[in-house]
Amino acid sequence: MSEQPKMRGGVVKRGRTWSYVVRETDPETGRRRPRWVGGYPTRKAAVDARADAMSAMGKGTYVAPQDLTVGEWLDRWMKAHAMELKPSTAKSYRGNIERYLKPPLRHERMQTLSPSRLSVVFRDLYEQGGKGGKPLSARTVEFARAVLRRSMQDAVLDRVISVNPVVGTKRPKVIKPRHQTWTGAQVHTYLGHAQGQRLFPLWALALATGMRRGELCALRWQDIDLEAAVVSVDRSVTQQGQERHYVTPKNYERRAVSIDPEAVAALRALKVQQTKDRLAWGKAWEDTEGLVFTWENGGPLLPDYVSRAFVTSQAGAGLPRLKLHEARHTHATVLLRELVPVHVVAKRLGHKDPSVTLNVYADSIPEDDTSAVDVYARAVHGA
Repeated sequence: MSEQPKMRGGVVKRGRTWSYVVRETDPETGRRRPRWVGGYPTRKAAVDARADAMSAMGKGTYVAPQDLTVGEWLDRWMKAHAMELKPSTAKSYRGNIERYLKPPLRHERMQTLSPSRLSVVFRDLYEQGGKGGKPLSARTVEFARAVLRRSMQDAVLDRVISVNPVVGTKRPKVIKPRHQTWTGAQVHTYLGHAQGQRLFPLWALALATGMRRGELCALRWQDIDLEAAVVSVDRSVTQQGQERHYVTPKNYERRAVSIDPEAVAALRALKVQQTKDRLAWGKAWEDTEGLVFTWENGGPLLPDYVSRAFVTSQAGAGLPRLKLHEARHTHATVLLRELVPVHVVAKRLGHKDPSVTLNVYADSIPEDDTSAVDVYARAVHGA
């Protein structure tokens, strides 16, 4: 009969490796139970690991060893957090997880992930992660990395892992895209061209405020004070298939945006036309929310249709083609080129921090060093 190995100081040799034991609290019963952790090549390695575990227990940062895989965690994470995400964001997260994160990481253990391993994953995605082994853009890889980083941070909070392995990873440099925009004169040309189109007030408001597509499609008449020339941005709408879902504005930034007389005039004309349409359709009128932008029968517009219609509205204008979101960029660049303070532009766009506006539109802000010297001379010397 073989002699049982003797344990000393919570450490024992089993075969060729060493194991340690600690007593952890069962979160369900509250009772303390032994937890064995093995595989250490030397007694000292096991002793040091046990000391680290005991110290973490004392600090309340202990993470129990487990075999949870990345694929299992991502499924659990999405199920737990989907309710707090906007539908479009949740859909985007799921797409990135299924396309880019699960294939290389599905079977890897959460607690063995390292920044060096993930750096290789991100490099491979960049070089051959696309359809048919084609490269992915740096921006696509960066977004997948951001999804994984957020999920891993929640794993740290849930005591699944002790540190976020995405922190410190290397990834391709993201080159900030240059957006197509119009000048003020080109906006004027376009508005003259689009005058008379049914959705002209929508295009005019998009260019006059920089509002996002979802914010425009969710706008109600109760959100607009035509006398004060102010639009309150309180909600947005996202599209899932052929369904609309109302959400708060991006970054939860509700705001009031002043509008110019031409935009006010366009909205007044739309209100008159909508009243006529309502009377003409009678009981068949569909709108029950008081939406500003609708079909002729009051039916709500789908955001995807609005994007396509904006591009179509430019036909024959002789201008560079703009996507609807680039109307937002146009609004920002027109203001910044006219030296409107960045914090004012940021507030109109619904950016939480002016630094976001600076980062996106830095190339649009004029750099005139001579002008700066003139301002200093006048302020200091009265020259």
